[in-house]
Amino acid sequence: MATYEIYYTQTAEQDILEKFSYILHQFRDPALAETWYTRLREAIQSNLSEFPEKYPLYNVALWSEKGIRQFINRNDVILYSIDEAYKRIYIRCVCTQGQDLSAHLTEQADSE
Repeated sequence: MATYEIYYTQTAEQDILEKFSYILHQFRDPALAETWYTRLREAIQSNLSEFPEKYPLYNVALWSEKGIRQFINRNDVILYSIDEAYKRIYIRCVCTQGQDLSAHLTEQADSE
């Protein structure tokens, strides 16, 4: 069984940093922010590195047509793509459930 390498796009890294900062400042709790960050990264690694196809395509035509998949972990939505040729997973964005993803859709469509 092949293990996939996980790569984070600049957009995904920015999303993670923004949520980390939000938790840190909103709750004034560095340990809580660090726990969220660690759990997120561990969940992505453990759930996507071996069987990334097990999660559904994202239900927005613009992204599902490009093979973008959706993994939900706790209250976070992780959108990612799979590069079978190189056994890589590209994390496209990380958002809170219920958040409007239209800005991310535009950014990602423009960058491809």
